[in-house]
Amino acid sequence: MTVQYTNFRGDVYYLHVRQTKKGNPSYYFKKEDQNTEVTSIPEGYEIYEHPNGRVFLTKKSTKSITNEEINLLQQCMEENSPIRDFKLDVKKNTVFIYTYENPMPFNENPVIVEALSDPKYKTYHTELCFTLIDKHTRTFQVEQRKYTGGKENEWLSLEESNDLESLANKYVRHLGQESFYELR
Repeated sequence: MTVQYTNFRGDVYYLHVRQTKKGNPSYYFKKEDQNTEVTSIPEGYEIYEHPNGRVFLTKKSTKSITNEEINLLQQCMEENSPIRDFKLDVKKNTVFIYTYENPMPFNENPVIVEALSDPKYKTYHTELCFTLIDKHTRTFQVEQRKYTGGKENEWLSLEESNDLESLANKYVRHLGQESFYELR
């Protein structure tokens, strides 16, 4: 049986392999192409789904963020953020908060609003992240995406604290609000 993965949009991806110029295997997912001989995930690898649905095979890595800290950020978003549609994406020592904001006012045509709520058309964006900067004291730095017309992945440091809960509660409430742009 081939390795297949269905993302949140309902797209089915199949794991493929090709040889690099040096003769090493290079794994990749291809959408709706069942012509593959890969029957298992290679040792030391795992499937990773980006918040916007792209699927990759990545090397397993150790994450510095604990499950308790991830759950705490999840809970803070659910209790304090006005945005209900979000995803947490953990990469090594950083948790990125991806959010989806419906681009149409809710008093617009219900058919359009419903279509834009379909997972096939959703695009999530990250505007806030929490980075573990000291493993021993569990100190986190909260950062806001910086919009300067320059590089896409520039971040502005807002604050550091070893109290992740208060740090998260202080900043997630601004997501999707005008006040978010006044945090700087």
